[in-house]
Amino acid sequence: AAKNQSRPPLVLASTFRSKTGNDEGSTRRVHHHRASTTSSPMLSSLNALEVSHSLSSSSRSFREASSEAKSASNNDATQQHHVYEPSILAQSLQQMISSRRTVSNFLHHPPTSLPVEGGIQCQQILSNAIRRAVECASTAPNHKMSEPTTFHRILSPSAASERLLDISYEVTYQRLLLNKLSGVEACRNEAMRKREKWSKIPAFIVATVGGMEDQYNEEEEQSPYAELPLNAPHTIQQLEDYASSCASIQNLLLSLHSEGIASKWATGTIIRTHALRNLIGCKKDDMVVGLIMVGWTKQVPRMPRRRRVLEGDVLKDVNI
Repeated sequence: AAKNQSRPPLVLASTFRSKTGNDEGSTRRVHHHRASTTSSPMLSSLNALEVSHSLSSSSRSFREASSEAKSASNNDATQQHHVYEPSILAQSLQQMISSRRTVSNFLHHPPTSLPVEGGIQCQQILSNAIRRAVECASTAPNHKMSEPTTFHRILSPSAASERLLDISYEVTYQRLLLNKLSGVEACRNEAMRKREKWSKIPAFIVATVGGMEDQYNEEEEQSPYAELPLNAPHTIQQLEDYASSCASIQNLLLSLHSEGIASKWATGTIIRTHALRNLIGCKKDDMVVGLIMVGWTKQVPRMPRRRRVLEGDVLKDVNI
C-alpha cells in the first residue's frame, strides 16, 4: 500500500484540511509522509491507511456540507421568488361574480342561436335554469336550518304573467296619479309603456321570507294596488331570516349569470301590494323580499363607476 500510494492524494488531503482550518494537522501530515519513505513497510502501510481514511471522511463531510448549503439556498430562493396565486377555478369564479350586472332591457329569445329554438324551447330552458338557480340559492347560510326563503316562478307568456303585467300597469298608474306628477292621460301612457316593457321579460321570480310580522293592514280598506305599510323584521330570528333570504337571492342571480342569463332584482312598490301577494298566494307573515326579472339581453351593461375605493374605505384593517 505504501509503494502504491502516490503523493498527489496526500497533497490534496493536506490542502483540503488547510482550507478547513486544520493547518497544524496538515503540516504534520506532510512531514509524516516524507518520513514514511525511509521508515519500515508496516509503518508506511499504517500511514497510508490513515491518510486514506482521512481523505474519505473529509470527502464525505464536504458532500454533506455542500448538500445542506444547496438545500438552504433552494429554500431561500423559493421563499423569495414563490408568490401564491389562486387556482384557475378560483379566478374563474371570482371573475364570474365580478362580471354580473343588473339588466333592465330583456329579450324573449337569446341573441345567439341555441341548439333548440322557439318560444316553447326557450321557456323550457329558462324553467330548468331557474330550477338550478334555486338549488344554489337554497345553500345560502341560514340560522338553525330555518330555510326561510320561498321562490315563486312565473313563466311568460302565461295567465300568471298576464296578471302580473296588469298589476304592474295599475300600480304605476295609481302611483303617478297619487303623486300628481302629470295629467291622467300622461299617467296612463307611462303605465302602458311600463307594461309593454315588462311584456318582453321571459320569466319572473318572486322571493318571499316567512315568519315575519303580519304584512296585511286590515284596519282600513285599501286598493289592491296601493302600497302596504312596511312591517320590517322585529326579532333577531326575523332579521337573520331576512338576511339569509338576501344571500339566497344573490346565489340565484349568480347561478343564472353563469349560464349567460340576465336578471334584475327589483324592490319597488309592486312587491308591497295586496295584488301581488294574492297572485303568488302569500301568507300573512310572508314578506316579499324581491321581484327578480329573468331573461336574455343584447348587451351587458358596463361596470358602473364605484363611489367608494376598496382599500381603506370598503376594506379596512383593524389595528389595535
